[in-house]
Amino acid sequence: MSLLSVIIASLLVTLTAAKPSFTGDNCTITEFSQVESVSAKCTNIIVSNLQVPGGETLDFKFKKPGVHITFEGKTTFGYQLWKGPLIRIQGVGITVTGAPGSVLDGQGALYWEGKNGKKTKPKFFKIKVKEGSVFKDIHLLNCPVHCVSVSMSDHVTLSGWNIDVSAGDKDELGHNTDGFDISETNNILIENAIVQNQDDCVAVNQGFNMTFRNLECIGGHGLSLSVGMSHEVIKNTVANVTFRDSIVKNSRNGIHVKTHTNSGEGLIRDITYKNIEMTGIWRYGVNVEQDYKNGKSTGNATNNIPIRGLTLTNVNGQLTGPESVPVYILCGSEGCENFEWSEVSFRGASNPSSCNYEPRGFHCPK
Repeated sequence: MSLLSVIIASLLVTLTAAKPSFTGDNCTITEFSQVESVSAKCTNIIVSNLQVPGGETLDFKFKKPGVHITFEGKTTFGYQLWKGPLIRIQGVGITVTGAPGSVLDGQGALYWEGKNGKKTKPKFFKIKVKEGSVFKDIHLLNCPVHCVSVSMSDHVTLSGWNIDVSAGDKDELGHNTDGFDISETNNILIENAIVQNQDDCVAVNQGFNMTFRNLECIGGHGLSLSVGMSHEVIKNTVANVTFRDSIVKNSRNGIHVKTHTNSGEGLIRDITYKNIEMTGIWRYGVNVEQDYKNGKSTGNATNNIPIRGLTLTNVNGQLTGPESVPVYILCGSEGCENFEWSEVSFRGASNPSSCNYEPRGFHCPK
């Protein structure tokens, strides 16, 4: 081989090694500056030990369907006071996977300041996807505020998530660290997940055809519906939602269904809780209230968002502490109907149940 041929061959090897291929099935992001170009050209993306600068969103908005993202190692999000989100994924037929041992760290301890804090904190993970998208085996650590927001999505599965904000329990600094918030979303399955936080494990705001199963909720406010934060009727409607085969531990509430009185009209219909076990509940085993306004209960229930069908089957557990109440129901004069309960029981409560509407199959003092 001539000297010129050797030089040309050497240059080709050097150029090939220096320039990553964006057209293959395996494109790796190790620096934030690569995100835009890789996400534009690749269908199989690996995010490996990435440092995301403070005030920036790790933003994946795909026009092409069927993209697969894998997180490897530790993805760390830098500190910045802003609204976020820290990561956003949007597209059709998306698959997102956490490799074994991977973690997405929101560095929440830098933000937490307790119940009356004034800092603007970034939401962590926003999802807007359709057509069979799957998010599996994701480990979120230390959300600054709300952890996962799923909105305007359809046919999506979240499986095997571990949301760990347990460090926020120290000195009660963690606050508003909702696990999964669901709004304007239909046909969603969330399963086999662990949530350790200081607010709702799951909070459903709007949507249809939802299933939550095999969840373990620790330290928060339980399995919740919070409906009525909009003046549009469709955005205040929740129907055909099932929570089943789940555990709630060391939490304020086990089950919480609340409607907001300072919004427009809406509807909650066909809600089921089945095989729910609770331990260490210190306020309410089951709390149904139609008097929520500006973030708190007022005692004045209304009928603007009626609850038509609330089924509880095999819901039981252990309550603790001086404030504990097995069941609390406060409905508007025509706000509740078709509550069908069976095998609902609690032990260890310090106070009796209180209801102005009695479900069929459950005796509650009035």
